[in-house]
Amino acid sequence: MHGNGGPRYRFLTCDVFTDRRFGGNPLAVVTDAVGLDDARMQAIAREFNLSETTFVLPPSDPRHAARVRIFTPGGELPFAGHPTVGTAYVLARIGAIPPAATQVRFEEGVGPVPVSIERDGGVPTRCTLTAARRPGCGPPAPDAATLARVLSLDPRDIAPHAECWSCGVPFLVVPLASVAALERCRIDPAAYAGIRHHAAGHVYPVARVDAATWRVRMFAPTLGVAEDPATGGAAAAFAGWLARHEPTPGTSYRLLQGVEIERPSRIDLQFDVEGAEACNVRVGGSCVMVSEGSIEA
Repeated sequence: MHGNGGPRYRFLTCDVFTDRRFGGNPLAVVTDAVGLDDARMQAIAREFNLSETTFVLPPSDPRHAARVRIFTPGGELPFAGHPTVGTAYVLARIGAIPPAATQVRFEEGVGPVPVSIERDGGVPTRCTLTAARRPGCGPPAPDAATLARVLSLDPRDIAPHAECWSCGVPFLVVPLASVAALERCRIDPAAYAGIRHHAAGHVYPVARVDAATWRVRMFAPTLGVAEDPATGGAAAAFAGWLARHEPTPGTSYRLLQGVEIERPSRIDLQFDVEGAEACNVRVGGSCVMVSEGSIEA
């Protein structure tokens, strides 16, 4: 499309990992990004100023549904969960993914990412991705005293086994002693500046609620994301930590995020275990459509 100011590109927004509008994590999807260069995609992502914006392009392999590029306000990501799930939902809702399709693959920076689509009465309701990579454990985490300073907590609030994990994007998993400690977390800018090289500055504190439920938060100021309402890529990485420290093969986990910023989200996490390592990591949830429009670029 062309307007007086130049080419116009269609976009839709949806809320991901929620069944209620204005909950979960909002996502903008530019459904046909042909003609946009990297700088313009980045500028559009800054304009929307959401955790992520996706740009849909023709796939290099015709067996795949699309090539999907993912931008935060601060940079491009090779993989992220809520944009993958939300993009599949949006494309299914507008018919860009055929109604009969229940399994598709997106080409992302990490490689092809499978996504399953669930429908109710023909209308898409939930999508679940399978991570393209197994979770991998990264370099050692900072000590408990440093992590406590970063999160404005007492060192006694930091539980054992803080570690860096990644399924394509690294996260610093920081187990906490209680949900109350999780709710008190606040990033200390000076302390955070000292650990930005750990997991690219993605800090992911977690606290157990019960055997199958965890409350989680994710802070990534370096990407322009003060706090993320729902982080599917972190959930996929967290599967590696769970398999190592809380091994319960076959168990499904509920990850509750965004509570503190009034964007309550639920991420459903499943994975298999081989040799005490997580594999076939699946991250899914409900989505709801919010808006549609066009942007001049």
